[in-house]
Amino acid sequence: MTEADILAGCLRQEPAAQRELYARWSDRIYRLLLRFTHNADDAADLLQETFVRVFQNLERFRGGSSLGTWIYRIAVNEARQHFRRRNRHDEILRQVVAPPPEARTGDQEAAALRMDVMAAVAQLPEEERALILLRYFEDLDYARMAEVLEKPPGTIASGLNRARRLLVEILGSGMEPAARVVKAGPGRRI
Repeated sequence: MTEADILAGCLRQEPAAQRELYARWSDRIYRLLLRFTHNADDAADLLQETFVRVFQNLERFRGGSSLGTWIYRIAVNEARQHFRRRNRHDEILRQVVAPPPEARTGDQEAAALRMDVMAAVAQLPEEERALILLRYFEDLDYARMAEVLEKPPGTIASGLNRARRLLVEILGSGMEPAARVVKAGPGRRI
């Protein structure tokens, strides 16, 4: 089923097309929302809210971007609203606990570094967090990020530079200098 077929079927409220749309995008959107919230229940709730909005507003989709980009945009907006409603930064940071550096060895060290990165990402302001998550965890290019966030590509580039600097500052405040180069996804460096 092509994207156009799925879109047409969803507009006719065909359950098969709706299931196909959900099946194609729900895993990616859930992962994005989980990275935003650090809480499986919140991510699942936001996933549901995202797809409720998708299906409620599908007739407004004009095709100026891909359907996937439009769904990402809705998910990012849902996550932003979630944080505005609940201001959960402190709770997220309490949930992410890494062992002290002297207790880290081998796999524990890699796992602790990943937790440090996620804790640092959670400390970023919401705009910078969205940029880091979309670029390094969802592997979107600048053009796609610009579509999702509805900003010019130049704004994306400068915002991403600012987000990386902030992330390095957060990570650098309690880490060894060698540990400041962080892998945040398959083959990606921050």
